[in-house]
Amino acid sequence: MNAFMQEVLKHHPYIVSGREMLLTKKAESKTGLTPADPRIDIGYFPGIPESIGDKVTWSVSQSIDFPTVYRNIKIKNEQDYEQAILEFRLAIIILLEEAREKAIMMIALQKHINKTKERIEHLARLKEAYSKMLEEGEATIIEYNKIGLDIAAMKNDLMEYESEEQVLKSNLDLISSNKSNLVEGYPVFDEPELKDLIAEKKKVHPSFLIPEKEIMIAGSKLAMVKSEKLPALEIGFASEIIAANQFTGPRIGFSIPLWQNRGRINKARADQNLSEVRLVSEVKLLDNDIRNRYDKYLKIRESLKILQQSVEKYTASELLLEALNEKEISLIEYFTELRAYYDIEDRIIETEKEYYIVCSRLYDHFPDLNIPEN
Repeated sequence: MNAFMQEVLKHHPYIVSGREMLLTKKAESKTGLTPADPRIDIGYFPGIPESIGDKVTWSVSQSIDFPTVYRNIKIKNEQDYEQAILEFRLAIIILLEEAREKAIMMIALQKHINKTKERIEHLARLKEAYSKMLEEGEATIIEYNKIGLDIAAMKNDLMEYESEEQVLKSNLDLISSNKSNLVEGYPVFDEPELKDLIAEKKKVHPSFLIPEKEIMIAGSKLAMVKSEKLPALEIGFASEIIAANQFTGPRIGFSIPLWQNRGRINKARADQNLSEVRLVSEVKLLDNDIRNRYDKYLKIRESLKILQQSVEKYTASELLLEALNEKEISLIEYFTELRAYYDIEDRIIETEKEYYIVCSRLYDHFPDLNIPEN
């Protein structure tokens, strides 16, 4: 299963496009870290008759913010990029979980298909035997037709299973570049311990890490807005020419904010408080979700054990056939018992499928996969 999942990681269309988006985010994180472009101003003021002449002005200036401003922008940009990586990882985890569940469903369908083919072959041999018995007057036409009807019903089930398998296979081929053949068995999971599982997820799962990063980003945004109150240095070279008079030379000054928008600071502070409250709420919800999944895992695991024990204790189909041949039971009784046996087998396949799906969701972070960081 791991080999297949690695192919999905390489070829899933959404993951491929997500990598390109992440490169864009990385480029964005490098912007805004240098002073704005120099400013060039040119002016011409035509004189009127009583004036001493036309006036020409020009200047080149460069504005430089306080170093703290650039440091805060750099920190904020880096945190935004780190957040983008976490969101990308979360998207990958969701896509891989969906792919893994489809693979589990396809394995279960293949088990149904194999079991149904075995049953059809068994009933075909039984029908052949009853055909000879019918000729010799040892069986009734009703018994013979009963076998045929059951074979027809099973063939119909087989067609439905194979149709569903084909749909899943096409989907898995699409997201793995035609590597669905690598799905050969259920994924292997450790027996999860709730306490360890929650502790592990809090360390590595993006769902837990994203709210924490949002708090850091909100704090950096608040620091960045506050730093806008700091003065900016403006240096340049200017010239003013009026008739024969010319004034040219360097110019230096400070830009000091006098009416800073306190509303922006208040909003940034409120966003930080909101992020902190949201972190507590989201961690509680995520923790509760894991506990609910774990409870479901325990129940399904117990159900699977009970069903497997039932099959071991149940009368095997070979013994039923022997009893039928010895006339110890009727054909109707044989089919009644056989259906009960088949029903348990089918329920085992379905419960086994649900077991691996719930394990997949508990281990959705799937630490064995090499998920890219950038």
